[in-house]
Amino acid sequence: MNQWWERHRDIAIRPHEKSMVEDTTGCIPLLLDKCVVNGKIDLNVAELYEIYENAVAFVYDVRSRTKGDDDKWMWYARSDLFVA
Repeated sequence: MNQWWERHRDIAIRPHEKSMVEDTTGCIPLLLDKCVVNGKIDLNVAELYEIYENAVAFVYDVRSRTKGDDDKWMWYARSDLFVA
């Protein structure tokens, strides 16, 4: 992550904003690149909305498959149940 910020030194951003940007983008360099608009970080880019819409669609799909069964939903929703 430090390398990405080093390559984009010209972006003026405060430390707490940097953390928020990293959290929002998951520290994915290609996604971060899409968020650089006119030399500034813009978290309103289409790629972030697309990820959000896909996540919402996934949740609705899983909810419909589990048909309100809380035990089945927990299999999907809880990542600690998938530890190998």
